Amino acid sequence: MNKKHVYSVAAKMLKKNGHRRGLQMYFCGDCKKRFQGGRRIDSTTLWQSYLTEKRTVKELSVMHKCSERTIRKKLKLIAESFTPSFPKEATVIIDTTYFSRTFGVMLFQDATSGKILYRKFVKNETNKEYLSELEDIKDGGTKIVAVVCDGHTGLLLAITSYPVQMCQFHQLQIIRRLLTNSPHLPASIELLALARKMFNIGKEQFLMEFGKWCDRWEDFLNERTTLISGKTTLIHTDVLGLPRGL
Repeated sequence: MNKKHVYSVAAKMLKKNGHRRGLQMYFCGDCKKRFQGGRRIDSTTLWQSYLTEKRTVKELSVMHKCSERTIRKKLKLIAESFTPSFPKEATVIIDTTYFSRTFGVMLFQDATSGKILYRKFVKNETNKEYLSELEDIKDGGTKIVAVVCDGHTGLLLAITSYPVQMCQFHQLQIIRRLLTNSPHLPASIELLALARKMFNIGKEQFLMEFGKWCDRWEDFLNERTTLISGKTTLIHTDVLGLPRGL
């Protein structure tokens, strides 16, 4: 049977059958099923929009002109098809992205290649979960060079088997939260400016400039005031706590 004949038979079996969400629907006379025309949803693009851009299922259904049920079904298939990756060595970035109060995706990413090494769906992130999955990556044959994490309570102290540091982005967020984006005190203005430079300068230069800041504002950081009770307390507690975090 030549191709022209095949296409001719297929065309006779298919009939236009109305529209849905702006897309042409077709009816197959052979299998008796109704389906839509147009491009199919790309799995990689869908997962990227859901995970990285944090699009909701409802937003994705509008973007791809299909039902929310279809989006959930495709996301489930993508999630179940994930295969862990175990390179020879990796600096592992760990973080959890939440899509609701009780649903998040815990990710373990190779800082060099950007590839996701391990992934787990969780109700909430715990230090125990992070440590357990790091061991799974190690058991898979990967030498963990170092770990980069967010400011989750106690996580920096809990990771003892590998060198660990807080993500620079999270460090800056903490500083901005305490100092605000427009601090008024000269010491705070200098510290915020230095924190914003941490992405573009080396470790040695940053430590040198940070040390100079600490020396320059030592008297300011140690200023105290007397309470009604007669006890004294530090005045600039917000600024004082930041050097320890850095």
